[in-house]
Amino acid sequence: MPRFALTFDDGPGPSTAALLDVLRDAGIQATFFVLGRNAMEAPWCGGDVARARALALRVVREGHCAGNHSYSHLKPDRWREVAADLRRGDQVVRDLRREAGLPDGPIPVRLPYGIRLLEQTIAAPTGTVNAVTLDPRVAVLASMGLSHLHWTSDFDDWTLQAGDGAALATRMIEHIESNARLGLDAVLDLHDSGTGSSFGYERPATVEGVRLLLAEATRRGWTTFTAGHG
Repeated sequence: MPRFALTFDDGPGPSTAALLDVLRDAGIQATFFVLGRNAMEAPWCGGDVARARALALRVVREGHCAGNHSYSHLKPDRWREVAADLRRGDQVVRDLRREAGLPDGPIPVRLPYGIRLLEQTIAAPTGTVNAVTLDPRVAVLASMGLSHLHWTSDFDDWTLQAGDGAALATRMIEHIESNARLGLDAVLDLHDSGTGSSFGYERPATVEGVRLLLAEATRRGWTTFTAGHG
């Protein structure tokens, strides 16, 4: 029987409350990888930190797993700064858990952009060559005693328009089914906010896609799990 986990990166943001409503109505718990800056500085809502923090607290109070997506969402080539930024993000999540009256414990980590190869241009005897190396942040995580909670598919939902929810749901359903045929659970990577890039912060297609997915999963008797819990 297909089984899947929902995970969300970059929140809190303007779509977080609607997603929490959808999850509550479906009786599903998910993993929210909190971006410290969006919780503590709230650029997505004009600096209304009280609003942002209340959303982040709602995540943990409603039983969802809060993970660390770093504080600043640094790009992989700034790997020398990643350890400090992860520690800063970790503290944000620990403070949220403490304020919510929850015990301290391990916090799952997902790096901004996920694990990827890093392209570099390096000097050569006759000029320069392009080289590709393993993401140097993997070694940083190892030095901190941390592991990375990755995904089985990222759906690029930050690029979608408001009317794309149904198409997103179809893609997620197909991915869950294809994983099940391989005997694998699916871990879906979605986004409940952004980083202020050209794609903005709002994720209406994600909200609608998740609503449709959960309705179909219920109809088919599929089950879910919470990545990073326990």
